[in-house]
Amino acid sequence: MKNRSPGVTLVEVIVALVITVSLGTLGLVGMRSAHDKSKMVVEINAARNLISAYMGYCSENSGRLLPGYKTDPTVTNLEGKLLHFPMNARYPWRLAPSVPKMEGVMVFNGTEDALLDKEYGDYLISAKPNLGLNATLVGGHFGSGSPLSPTPRLVEAYGKFYVSGLAEVDNPSGLIVFSSARGGVGSLGYFEVRSPNLTSQVWSSKKFAEATNASDHGFVDMRWGGKAVAAMLGGNVDLLDEAQLRDMRRWSYQAAQANQREFLISTPGK
Repeated sequence: MKNRSPGVTLVEVIVALVITVSLGTLGLVGMRSAHDKSKMVVEINAARNLISAYMGYCSENSGRLLPGYKTDPTVTNLEGKLLHFPMNARYPWRLAPSVPKMEGVMVFNGTEDALLDKEYGDYLISAKPNLGLNATLVGGHFGSGSPLSPTPRLVEAYGKFYVSGLAEVDNPSGLIVFSSARGGVGSLGYFEVRSPNLTSQVWSSKKFAEATNASDHGFVDMRWGGKAVAAMLGGNVDLLDEAQLRDMRRWSYQAAQANQREFLISTPGK
């Protein structure tokens, strides 16, 4: 019987290639996972700075919360230029004086270019901060396009459905103020997020992964492995999954008081 050639067989070459490709793929997945985790940490730190600035505003205003969406003609950009509607109604520029710096707090993870855009930067920062505000139920959405405007007539009909002062909330560490947000599929950032329910169901019954529109989940973006960064009125920051985010007790102080997960804002007695 003849000795086998010391050369490598085709099967061995194929096996080696398969192993090499598999290891390379695992390496890329690991690098991508590490990169995503790093970006998530950046957002968590930004949320901590943002809620700290928000609480600073509250402290400087005798416990009164920043209105979620309300025109303020005195709002300026970083250069001291007066800003007009809708830029002066959204939270980023109204909260800016309490924020240590815009980069890393309002804009980060790829949206920092807005600070360099001389033509549209002020608008982009106002419209697409990485974290959206629970504007309707925390502070109140006073805009003409409000899903539930805190007018005297509606407050009379539904009770005080929004919280305007820190002292009104029994469990501030459980109430969402800011959350990871998106304005469209694949679009990072939006100035507000909306709760699963208001006077009727707001969120789609579709799972987040199956959603086609940002509004299907109230502009909340569960971009971190199916979770969103959420900053609470108590100053704490958590990662919440879809089941947790669908709990109205995390969005509405009325829902928390009633201890109703599927809470709907309704007229008293209904």
